[in-house]
Amino acid sequence: MVKEIHLVYSRRAAGTTDMSHSVVLLQPFKYIGLPKSVTPYFPLQVRRGPRTVQSETKYVELLVVNDYELMRRSAPQTRNFAKAVVNMADIYKEQLNTRIVLVAMETWSTQNMVSVGDDPLVTLRDFMKYRKENIKEKSDAAHLLSGRTFQSRSSGTAYFEGICSPTRGGGVNEYGNVGPMAITLCQSLGQNLGMMWNKDRATAGDCKCPDPWLGCIMEDTG
Repeated sequence: MVKEIHLVYSRRAAGTTDMSHSVVLLQPFKYIGLPKSVTPYFPLQVRRGPRTVQSETKYVELLVVNDYELMRRSAPQTRNFAKAVVNMADIYKEQLNTRIVLVAMETWSTQNMVSVGDDPLVTLRDFMKYRKENIKEKSDAAHLLSGRTFQSRSSGTAYFEGICSPTRGGGVNEYGNVGPMAITLCQSLGQNLGMMWNKDRATAGDCKCPDPWLGCIMEDTG
């Protein structure tokens, strides 16, 4: 067991003494386990011989922002809830030799710092603008976990092939239980990485999901 190190920063709105939100930096390249547990990543071992993109383990550094609605729904366990969502998404991505590393978390504790409305595309646009202008912590992707549901057929949205971009490397995900939110986060990160929806790949003659019963990561779940 490795001791978890947290640095907490508080930001206050101008002219007030109320804390608007908090930023928690998590030690890089450390696996965030389920609530009340922290399990470290095993260090990469030196391997000899040829390597391929498919066999090489890849890491995505993720910053999570919990909006005010999510904080109200899950307080005082907001951070543990978000960690559980990321942990389950990491389990899905591990099948693709890709690990999700939670490097920082921000919680809007008194109000939303951007408008979180019914349209996820508008919310995504405003959130990415906020990220570029206000979030200093470095990450490959930043995702908003919202406590509300969107008026959209999809439970989340993200920029396609936007990974590592400060203006396009992110997504927004609507409220649900840990499992559904983890699937949405996993799919949103897949879009950031350039993964197409299964139905789009099949239409293009690219590939099909081999398990129609259980489905695959990029299955269109709505």
